[in-house]
Amino acid sequence: MKLICSGRDVHTVFDLLGDKENDMTFSLGWVLSRSERLLAALLEDLTGRPFESVADALVRLQTGRVEFGITDVEVEVGQEIAVILEAKRGAELPGEAQLRKYAVTLSGAVANQRLLVALTNATRAYAKSALPVLQIKNVRLLHRSWREIKAIAESAISHETNANKRWLSAFITYLEGLLQMETRFSNWTYVVSLGQGNPEGWKISWIDIVEKRGHYFFPVGNRWPDPPPNYIAFRYRGRLQTVHHVEGHEVFTNPQHLFPEAAEVIWEPHYCLRLGPPIRPAREVRNGPRINMSARVWCMLDTLLTGNTISEALTESERRARSTP
Repeated sequence: MKLICSGRDVHTVFDLLGDKENDMTFSLGWVLSRSERLLAALLEDLTGRPFESVADALVRLQTGRVEFGITDVEVEVGQEIAVILEAKRGAELPGEAQLRKYAVTLSGAVANQRLLVALTNATRAYAKSALPVLQIKNVRLLHRSWREIKAIAESAISHETNANKRWLSAFITYLEGLLQMETRFSNWTYVVSLGQGNPEGWKISWIDIVEKRGHYFFPVGNRWPDPPPNYIAFRYRGRLQTVHHVEGHEVFTNPQHLFPEAAEVIWEPHYCLRLGPPIRPAREVRNGPRINMSARVWCMLDTLLTGNTISEALTESERRARSTP
């Protein structure tokens, strides 16, 4: 396999890893060019068919074309397949104008199969609902998350040489740190305020949506958690009321599909969370001085259930986070 990298010494990619979005792109391109197992596994995941050999693959990083922008990662395997991966570090999806430029670039490839892949932290459900529909001849638009890339790398590592195992292991560890894996932060709880009235035009209150229906919803993105949290806590009347494990979620745009009492309206994509049984604090947990109005905060689960106030739980959670190596 061959790697072509614009503007950077490919032999120092991992020495330059830091907080920049490009570092994820360069590290991905590097390991794809080193590990045939990883590249073959990724292509199989994208296409649903096995790739017997990718030895003649070409991986390009940061390739610029006049009027068509700079692509993050390009992969070509002879005339068999051409892929452009547009990578983002967060949950934000690339815009239609950017994707269309890359799709036009792909449409001119000689490969039999052409894929444009948006690579972000967004959940699959959100990406499916929010990615634009591109009508570009012979180009298919897909989405993969960095967590899915990590899982593919983990599946490939056992089949690799010792040298490439070290590269893949470094890549996996790097992604774990950046993504703040759920297993490490599984007890982080998102604390939100419930209004005591109804959503505008609805015939059911916010409190009843949670307490009687066992659901809660919020916009995808726009400073809300994406993906949704493992735990969510609700406060109203000046104190913590309940904590719930999030059993699952779905993306919707028409609330009447989920709530017959909803107003007749079409929204931008929203998450609807399916809540587990309520966990109620053993004693009254007031908001405290740091929790104002409709503020939304992250606290560790045990601090909420053992502290005197949500403010205390927030302070202790921040202290622990700072001391975590």
